[in-house]
Amino acid sequence: MNTTKAEKILNQINTNRSLLIEKYPDLGTKVAAIKRSAAEDLKQIVDQAVKTLKAKGCHVILAKDVKEAREQVNKILSGSKKVVMSKNPVFTEIELAPYLESQNIEIIRTDLGERLAPSKIDVHPWIASINTPINNAGQIQQIKEDVRQQASYTEYGITGVDAIIAANGTIGLLEAEGNVRFTSNLPYNHIVVAGLEKIVPTLEDALAVCRATSIYGLGKDMLNYISFISGPSRTADIEFTMVQGMHGPKEVYVVLVDNGRLEASARGDLDALMCLHCGGCLVNCQNYLKEGLERGYRYSGKWQRVLAKFMQNCSEPLEQVDSTECHSVCPLGIQG
Repeated sequence: MNTTKAEKILNQINTNRSLLIEKYPDLGTKVAAIKRSAAEDLKQIVDQAVKTLKAKGCHVILAKDVKEAREQVNKILSGSKKVVMSKNPVFTEIELAPYLESQNIEIIRTDLGERLAPSKIDVHPWIASINTPINNAGQIQQIKEDVRQQASYTEYGITGVDAIIAANGTIGLLEAEGNVRFTSNLPYNHIVVAGLEKIVPTLEDALAVCRATSIYGLGKDMLNYISFISGPSRTADIEFTMVQGMHGPKEVYVVLVDNGRLEASARGDLDALMCLHCGGCLVNCQNYLKEGLERGYRYSGKWQRVLAKFMQNCSEPLEQVDSTECHSVCPLGIQG
């Protein structure tokens, strides 16, 4: 397998993030403290987030496992046979796309890399086309226009989340393309699927998490777009009458996935709850180039051990690998 493009991207990420870590020398320690505190008091912070999300007008559903999470999403869809969906690691965890397709629901993927990559294998948590040659600029533009048009006429959009702020019930979305924004904003109904570990106490904490994800995973000071969503769209611009759904979704559903997270917190197994899913541990992982690009990123780096805790229901069992070379680049110090 030709890995030239992937190696070039990973080398560039490695070079860029080394410079950025010098610029933000305390960022990793700060984010580790934020995530550890939230992981240790997970039940309390989840209860707070549920309360504030509901206060903002969101429909909140707690799903105890993979099966319930998928079924709740299908229930929200209310028989709709088409959805637009962005890319997010939690969808891999609960195998959402295969499940929805088994229910004869058409999935319109809004991530450009997923549209261009020749395989459905999830090769990277952020860069689906990390090893796919892309040379046709006209094709890329056409795909973007097509996706935007389809999203405009679809009732439901499904996204993951990069942070949920417990203090005020705000949802944070981090991205590079802008597709997550219109997946959440153009359809009348926005469905958020998030692991409980995505909840952080404050806006400042959410921004720190987004910056760490950008730097350590992608070698960027901050990705191009951050969207903060505080419930359904509403405006009183017209005759001072409150109207919902004018400039965004009329309904926002938040499916919070437990799938062993509360149990992990209770027993003090915090690594899986602290992981940012940034992909930083893949950058210097030789096993990723050997197997991850063919089998999926979850078979490389720290993902093997961390994700296995939340992926017991996956159709293909995870195998243990040696990922000791990845320890030095994890912003949270998660062991390989």
